[in-house]
Amino acid sequence: MFFGNEELIFIKPISSLTLIWIYFENRRKVNVLYPLIILVIIINDFFVLGDFDRFFNYIGILLSSYYLLSSYLLMPFISFRDIRYKEMFSPSVLIGLLLVIYLAFSIFNLTIMPSLESSIAYAVMIMVSLFYFLGCSFIIYIRNRYTYSYYLLIAASSCILVNALVPIQELYYRNSIFEAIIYSADIVAMLFYLKFLISAKPLEENSDSNFI
Repeated sequence: MFFGNEELIFIKPISSLTLIWIYFENRRKVNVLYPLIILVIIINDFFVLGDFDRFFNYIGILLSSYYLLSSYLLMPFISFRDIRYKEMFSPSVLIGLLLVIYLAFSIFNLTIMPSLESSIAYAVMIMVSLFYFLGCSFIIYIRNRYTYSYYLLIAASSCILVNALVPIQELYYRNSIFEAIIYSADIVAMLFYLKFLISAKPLEENSDSNFI
């Protein structure tokens, strides 16, 4: 059986702190704000695992800060120069966008409970910041101007999975399998995001994009 919230509240920070250790091993390649991002997510995890319903407002602020800070660290990798807009409106991108929008509204509907009605603004904050992070990640992947851009695709996809399952797990249906998937995907998202920041290098001779 997977760990419950009582155990995860102490175990989960260990994986996050491990990422900070990886950061310090590669600190010349990664923005100094990265440890702050990890600190934010550690505090957020404490509230999520402690009482998701009670601390939802704090979770909204912290999670939004996490996605906005993560997006900020991606800014040096984003360039709209010579962008071909057909890349942004290819069938694969449009289908993916529709799926993400559907998922976001499904999550939003899940969080509208009597106990969370006063926190709708925080749910919107989470969705907007998540969309912003996903947009930054997908633009970098689609433009394909850096090595290992698929790391961001993995990180973004994992974030979508985590945000889809956490409300179900914490508000409706507690399940050890869901819990294992959620926190495995969460670690994968943070790890591959950091791996991209460490490993990404310009592909000067690459003119192809990752789109269909």
